[in-house]
Amino acid sequence: MKKTKKIFLPRWQRYVITPLFILIWAFITYMEFFSSQAGEMGTVGYIIMSVVFLGVGLMMWLMTSGKLPAYLIEEDTEE
Repeated sequence: MKKTKKIFLPRWQRYVITPLFILIWAFITYMEFFSSQAGEMGTVGYIIMSVVFLGVGLMMWLMTSGKLPAYLIEEDTEE
């Protein structure tokens, strides 16, 4: 019989990853709209990048809150 364990990420990663993602997104926003080389990515590229960042950030938040497992480990139990 197999036993499945759900492994979640530690809660402290939420407080490290979230500000890091916000800083990276703010830097990309600055480089896209306010720098001298503005417009390299385009509006569509910026929107796609923002949606991907939002999706990964949401996924990390759910993994650290205990709602979405980061890993599933299946173990064979002997009786």
